[in-house]
Amino acid sequence: MEGNDAGTPDRDEARAVTALAVRAAAAYGRPDLAADLGAAADRLADPGARVLVVGDFKQGKSALVSELAGTSVCPVHDDVATRLPTVVRHGPEPVAVLVAPAEEGAEDATEVRRRVSSTELTAAVTGRAERGPAWTHAEVELVDGLVGDGLVLVDTPGEGGPRSARGLTVRAGFPAAHAVVVVTDASRELTAPELALLRAADRQCDTVVLALTKVDLHPRWREVRDLDRRHLRAHDLERVRVVPVSATLAAYARRLGDDDLLAESGVPALAYLLRTEVADPAGARHTVAVLDQVAEAVTEFSAALEAERIGLEDPARAAEMAGELTAARDRAAELKERSARWQQTLADGVADLVSDIDWDLRDRIRHVVRAGEEALDAADPASSWETFAPWFTEEISEAVTTTFIWSGERTWRLAERVAEHFAISGGSVRSQLPGAFDSSDGTALVAPTPPESPLEQTMPGGMVVRAELPDVPGIDLPDLERIGWANGFVVGMRGSYGGVLMVGMVTTLSGLALINPFSVGAGVLLGSKTIRDERKRALQRRRAEAKQAVRRHGDEALHLASKRSRDLLRDVQRTLRDHFTAEAESLARSVAEAVTAAAAAQEIESGRRERRLRDVTAELARVELLAGRVAACRAGFAAVLPREGNPRATRTLEYSPRDRELTSGGVR
Repeated sequence: MEGNDAGTPDRDEARAVTALAVRAAAAYGRPDLAADLGAAADRLADPGARVLVVGDFKQGKSALVSELAGTSVCPVHDDVATRLPTVVRHGPEPVAVLVAPAEEGAEDATEVRRRVSSTELTAAVTGRAERGPAWTHAEVELVDGLVGDGLVLVDTPGEGGPRSARGLTVRAGFPAAHAVVVVTDASRELTAPELALLRAADRQCDTVVLALTKVDLHPRWREVRDLDRRHLRAHDLERVRVVPVSATLAAYARRLGDDDLLAESGVPALAYLLRTEVADPAGARHTVAVLDQVAEAVTEFSAALEAERIGLEDPARAAEMAGELTAARDRAAELKERSARWQQTLADGVADLVSDIDWDLRDRIRHVVRAGEEALDAADPASSWETFAPWFTEEISEAVTTTFIWSGERTWRLAERVAEHFAISGGSVRSQLPGAFDSSDGTALVAPTPPESPLEQTMPGGMVVRAELPDVPGIDLPDLERIGWANGFVVGMRGSYGGVLMVGMVTTLSGLALINPFSVGAGVLLGSKTIRDERKRALQRRRAEAKQAVRRHGDEALHLASKRSRDLLRDVQRTLRDHFTAEAESLARSVAEAVTAAAAAQEIESGRRERRLRDVTAELARVELLAGRVAACRAGFAAVLPREGNPRATRTLEYSPRDRELTSGGVR
């Protein structure tokens, strides 16, 4: 996306005008705007279009990521699998870092980062490292390759099925990804868990690719490819592209320097698809948002200069403008009040989310508990508990994770609604600033570098809110009563005693002994019936105890998840409130400085007026030149944006909280 021609995207120009705006804001006495623009400039350095590479174990994910990156960064072994996610991005120099959460009780709450060698990285990622910190993921920075075009490649551990713990964690990262590459080898056609993973990715991500790996090992890979395409059409997944690749062939071609053989591997085709359909639109959209923020900042810090110029040129017009600016200052002050429209939207939206998410969580867990009780009614808990307990725990975890994924999407949409209301209210104030430049038709939603953790929600303006999934414990084994051989013998003897006694007493009237074949037969029949009845009662008691354990486990999971969901929503509300309140304060300061400058211009002596007017006019000329460069640069990036707008917004609108297909069929 580099370019210098008029009307074409130019990243260097975007970085240059943003840096110039930072210096201008500091020179004109606006450190608040300079700080915001400095943060935007840092994010502009790495647009970071996030690509998740997911799939089952031993499908070739790590080898494919290494070939896409252009060098061996992810360890590949026949006898071990990837255990830690590996994030590969662009950096000034090659470096590998292991990341762990902050230690409990430490004064510094920042995460632990340790720079490691390639050997240490391999040991940590594959789980062969010695005891140490509980690493959450690894980060690798490279200078060249596909990551130099703004892509962030994430090699994930084996997905292990949609209902496994790893599978749930992988799917939790879909909303924050710009693209998902699902990896499957060419030895067999798509499985049901893989199709479920593709459905989940297609619902939450704009670009989904199916990479058919190891085509060099399987001569009939074309038949498998055609079968996979047929499955995708049958499941309404025509958007998913199938790209056959061979990482081994690509690595061999790179060593030989054979471009034709490299093209045969399919890796360059996949890299081109990700570069053109993911990196370029994401980088352009990100840059447009940053340039919109720069244009608005230029309007604000130039407002005082324009007000002063008007006051110096036309004192009568300055008095009229002072009245308009005073009214605008009052409206800007109202943006910080609780009665502001965006404040009401935020409060109402959070209240609705608390109710909806709580109901969704309770409903999902109730369905799981009900399905668990039905499963217990159809089997003996004593014999099926070893298989029932893992299944039930996975179902509970799936329900909780799905609710958190949905809550993350809802919080994003709430943040967009709040930003729109603030843009409307703030835009009416900003339009009253003298010399306001036409920057954009909406609010500047700066798309920051995607967070590494899939449990972090990125809000408009670059804010990140961490959503911690609750650690749902395993279900406890209840005290299930079992009737063993000895207990059965005692129960049988107790039941047979009455039969022997009653029949024996009757038969004694006919001259037979108390113990005779008739009394013994009656005792056997009654004893057998007593044993069967006691076993039925014991089975009912076992089922009742198991159901109580299931309900207790559901209540415990609901208690933990409800607390975490409420914490997430409170963090979202607090983050959005603080962010937009700071924006309102910055806008109010711009209006106040314009009022002060207009009033001060009328008090300047006539002898100094001309000299000051020349200085102010020269400063405004420089500001207008900067605004023109920003507008021209923005036009180049806006020209390459997809016309359908924000794909994230349109995709998430298709999601329904009750749609069980997102969770691979839900509870069955």
